[in-house]
Amino acid sequence: MSAEQSMDQVRAKRPKGITVLVLVFYGAAALVVISALATGEQNIPSDISALITLYLLVLAWGLWKLYRWAWYSTLIMFVLSMIYLLSNGQRSGEPLFGIAVGVPIGCILLTLAYLLSTKVRQVYLHNGWMPAPDQTHAETATEEQAQP
Repeated sequence: MSAEQSMDQVRAKRPKGITVLVLVFYGAAALVVISALATGEQNIPSDISALITLYLLVLAWGLWKLYRWAWYSTLIMFVLSMIYLLSNGQRSGEPLFGIAVGVPIGCILLTLAYLLSTKVRQVYLHNGWMPAPDQTHAETATEEQAQP
């Protein structure tokens, strides 16, 4: 970003829900490591648990830094997780609104709704940059004066 662009834009303030989501991702990464150590890697091979941990850590870092790629990756991860939960629940005969399928899907839907909300979407689609407040007010005032 050039110096000229940075004068017209300011760094967006990180939404509070993103801070919570980042902490959840860090916690989930820690739980993957703990479960791999506790089970002696019998259930999850070490390379898969390492990849999951690395993926969650990279996503958390990208969301914290307000990168667009992290926002898109998180949306994709949640949509794929929801598809997996629905198909796995259907194969195992779990009821759709049961605790094993309904609660995780409800949490995913709430998180997707938050990530797609106007404020959060705007922050990430601009890679964490927003128009400078003075610039926005000046443009609005100029437009209002130009119209009779």
